[in-house]
Amino acid sequence: MASHRKAEQEDPTTEFPTTDSDVDEEEEMKKWLSTTYERGSKNPMKKPLTAHWGLSISDADVEKLKVGFKSRSMDDKWDMLIEDPDENGNISLHIIRSWLQEECYILHIVPKPSSDDGGSATIQSITWEGNKAGLQCDAEQAKKEAVILSRGHLHCEFEALPHYPSSMFWDPSAYKKLDTE
Repeated sequence: MASHRKAEQEDPTTEFPTTDSDVDEEEEMKKWLSTTYERGSKNPMKKPLTAHWGLSISDADVEKLKVGFKSRSMDDKWDMLIEDPDENGNISLHIIRSWLQEECYILHIVPKPSSDDGGSATIQSITWEGNKAGLQCDAEQAKKEAVILSRGHLHCEFEALPHYPSSMFWDPSAYKKLDTE
């Protein structure tokens, strides 16, 4: 009984002790919530196709693309992760199916020329998955799908492009069946 009273008289601890595992968990949570793309961390495309785009985009859209988007629940189907700039300042936005961690689209973005204040950044090209469960779309359809996702998740404007209704996102007429051999 005396030992019980002694424990009651000591000051209670108000903070949890920090351990290496607590720090590791915090780092893992930051990494999980990050919109930074880590090369080799996702399932690569099975049949990557790339096409030139040359789409001029506003500074505001560049900033929105740089923020990216990370799914927070099972209801979110897409991650939009930004790759660190290369030595020329070029960046890539990886649009990934969140549940499967499979890359579907990559927007390759070239910054506006620093010597020209009137210039704008450009989506130089797009890379997309050329084998979606045995189906393949052309470059124009891939561009529309990437734009619809970027407008919906990142609120990009892409002023030079028309509005695409959501019905154009998975347009069966834009896909062809691949040979299974």
